[in-house]
Amino acid sequence: MGILIYLTPTVSVWAILATGVAMVRGRHLRRERDEHASVQDTLGRYQAALAQLKARAEASARELEVLQRAHASLKQSLELQAEAQAQAALAPPPPVVMVERLDIATEIGTLLVHVARVARTLRRFSAYTRGHHGSEPVAARYDLHWLSDCLHSFDQLGYALTKGSLEALIAACQELLSIYDPYLKDASGYNSRDTFQRLSSDVPLSDVTDALRSIAVKAALAQDVLLEDELVGAVAHAG
Repeated sequence: MGILIYLTPTVSVWAILATGVAMVRGRHLRRERDEHASVQDTLGRYQAALAQLKARAEASARELEVLQRAHASLKQSLELQAEAQAQAALAPPPPVVMVERLDIATEIGTLLVHVARVARTLRRFSAYTRGHHGSEPVAARYDLHWLSDCLHSFDQLGYALTKGSLEALIAACQELLSIYDPYLKDASGYNSRDTFQRLSSDVPLSDVTDALRSIAVKAALAQDVLLEDELVGAVAHAG
């Protein structure tokens, strides 16, 4: 019984101490658990941010690859362009002298007369000529179309003469002839034949086509002479 008197306080003290230690230990464990959860949350955010950075890096790498291919293609194109320009610089100049030596004054004069005739004929359709309230001819829309059509490609001839190119001059004449030749043959819904037959006294086409063929023939002959001169020069140089 005496032992219990001494043992009971001891057990009580031990229980109190154990409870205190357990409480301290419990608070410590809860703090560690909270810190661990905070660390896990931070780690999750870092991992998400890292995944975004990796995705951006991959997208940037793909864009860089595309830019590198575009740069390589552009560089190759510039190199080819520079090579073409260098070759063009070494090429012989166009035969300007030969074009200037062509005797096509008569033909050019005929074409200028044709332009003036078309302009005078077109003027009839203006409101000034027929009066503001005058009636428009039945075939006016077709006539206006074909009269303007027979002039709108003459710029090719002008460009060829400006460049001094025999080849361009021949091509321009052939193009114009391909336009003029069907005019008196077409009897379709647009009927260019009707327009130029009715206006044959004002806008004759035969003089124009004859002039164009004459220019083409003279240019072709001049081109042959030029080629012969180049051949003779090459043979003489080789000899």
